[in-house]
Parts: sequence; structure tokens; C-alpha cells
Amino acid sequence: MSKTSKPIDWKRTVEDMPVGIAILDQSGRVVYYNNRLPYKTGVETDNWTKDPFSLIHPDSRKVALEAFKYILKGEFDKLPNPLLLKAIKRDGYQWVAIRVKAVDAGEKYTVLTFTDITERMVMQNKINNLLDYLKLLNSIMRHDLLNVFTSIHLYADLLKEKYDLEYVSQIEANVEKGVELIKKIRTLETAGDGPTGTYRIGDVVKEVSRGYNIKIEMKGDAEVMANDGIYSVFENLLSNAVKHGGANKITIEVWEENGKVSIRVKDNGIGIPEELRDRIFEKGVTSGMGSGLGMYIAKKLLETYGATIKLEDSKEGASFLIEFPK
Repeated sequence: MSKTSKPIDWKRTVEDMPVGIAILDQSGRVVYYNNRLPYKTGVETDNWTKDPFSLIHPDSRKVALEAFKYILKGEFDKLPNPLLLKAIKRDGYQWVAIRVKAVDAGEKYTVLTFTDITERMVMQNKINNLLDYLKLLNSIMRHDLLNVFTSIHLYADLLKEKYDLEYVSQIEANVEKGVELIKKIRTLETAGDGPTGTYRIGDVVKEVSRGYNIKIEMKGDAEVMANDGIYSVFENLLSNAVKHGGANKITIEVWEENGKVSIRVKDNGIGIPEELRDRIFEKGVTSGMGSGLGMYIAKKLLETYGATIKLEDSKEGASFLIEFPK
């Protein structure tokens, strides 16, 4: 600041800020709030100091009280950032994003800023409702298509028994391909949900391997954050090893190191064709008659968990390395 410039009127600047600002003392009492708060809420200023929680919608009251306890204890790291609450507005209710900062100005204070995010939340609710509708529509379509394929497969079996037609086998193969594709679409639908809980790799492998006549060797074990889509990840790895690689043994190594859970899935099959190695995770890439979606979906699912997968160089068979955040 130059000697000729006027000093900034900080109080007036804060009063005119486009966000609400409140300051609490160590006991949690409101000692200051700017003009934005009473303007947006339409609540008399005396009520701010008497009962701040009267401005919170009942739906958010429990969350607000829990956050206030953390503020009084100085446990700011336990607060969501930002804290989202439904609060009173002049003409109804509003969603606000609250950010909290501890300040030491001789005495300890807590500064809270309030930003109106009502439009964003309304739009988010519309998006969520649309996604729910699309999931419902997808579910109905899958259900109806599976019924159609089941009926076609039944009649194909009857024709095969009666006429032993060569083309019937082609009908059956394509029906099975269609059913497989629908199942993969169902798996991809869950990808956007992100992790929902912990899964032990050994349990997942044990469950998936039941459908295959193949030797599984487990070395180590660990838990990772994922959702039910993780079964599809290992289903694809095992299926490809058997169907496309001709493997009869799969070794799965699991270890924890440098803040990661690493999983190596290695088979003793013929491996990945050289021309496909750089494109194995692309949509539509396959070495057989499959849809070419399996590894693409596996990679997308793992990305929603914050995990990665890559194809390793291997002298025998195919070897994939998956890395999860610990």
C-alpha cells in the first residue's frame, strides 16, 4: 500500500460481502454477523444471538448441532467441508454451504461463511431424479429383453431337438451373447455409485471362481473400498483367462505397500495377442466373439474406486496389476 492511498475500511467491506459471515467466540456465542445474513433470511437481528439454530430447517437440525459440538471442541478436522445445511430464507428455505475457519486474534474465534447454493442443489436433485428414472428404464428394458431372449432360446432348443439344424446353434450363440451384453450393461450402471463398503479380495475371488473349473492360487489377502461391481472386475479377468487364454490355473497375489493395496492376477494361458495389448481396455476390443466391453467396464469400475489396472509384461499367460488406495 502506498503512503498516499487511503486505508481500507475492512468492516464496511465485510458488511457488503456477497456471502453471509458470522463470528463466534469460544463459548459459541455469535459476536458478529454481516448484513447479508439478516437480508437473506428476513429474520430480526436479535434472533441471531438468542437462538441461531432457529434459522435451521428441521431436516438439517441434527447435522447442525453435531457440527456445533465439533466447533466448541475445536475439532475442525471432523467438520464436512463445506457443511451443507437447509436454512430459513426470506421467502421459504435455502440451501447454504458453510465453511469454518478458526482465528486467533488475541482471543480464539470461529469465522463462518454462508453461501447460497439453492439453485445448485435444486439442479442436483433434478439430475438425481433423472438418473433414477434412467436406471429404472434401463432395468425395465433389461428385464423385458432377457424375457425375449429366454423365449427365443427355448424355441431354438425345440427346433434343434426336432430338426437338428445347424443354424439353430448360431441362434443360441447370439442369444447368449445378447444375455451377456445385458449383464455387462447392468454392471456398468453401478459404476457411478462409487465405493459403498469394504470387500475382502479372497472372498470376492472365492465367490467368482465357483463358476469355473480352474485352479486358483491365492497369495496374501486384503480389504479394499468398492461396491458389488468388484465381482464383475474379477469375473472378467477369470472369464478371459479361461475362454480366450485357455488357462487352467490363475495365481492371485495381494500385498500392501506405500499406501496401496496391490493385486496381481496372472494366468498360465496363451496371453494377450500382441496387436491387442495396447488397446485391451478400449471399448469394443476383443480377441474372440465377446462384446469387447468386459475389460473396458472393469477399468471404468476400478476408476470409480480410485483404483487402476494395467497389463504387465509376462513371459507366460496374461498378467494384470490392480492398485487400490489403502
